[in-house]
Amino acid sequence: MLKRRKKTLKVNFFEKGGISNNVTFILFVVLLMIIQIGISLKSEKTIILIRESEKKIFDLQMKSRSLTIKMMGLYKRSVIKAKLKDSELIDSDKLPLIIER
Repeated sequence: MLKRRKKTLKVNFFEKGGISNNVTFILFVVLLMIIQIGISLKSEKTIILIRESEKKIFDLQMKSRSLTIKMMGLYKRSVIKAKLKDSELIDSDKLPLIIER
């Protein structure tokens, strides 16, 4: 068996009988090439999906940050006072009491 492998690698495929004697080896190499092409195409699709997901994550992060900034603006005392003008509620001028242990 080992001698046959050595012979397969030493024989020139284009000599008389070289191709017909090594058809199984040639088919095996072609099969490996087809598998390699399939794997590379699948990895490209995966890379494209990862990039799209990263872009969506970045967009969601920016949206979250902008919403956080807007929320922080709503917590301002002047904004709260402006919203309470038309209602019957009033704001207190006293500072909150802090209880410490």
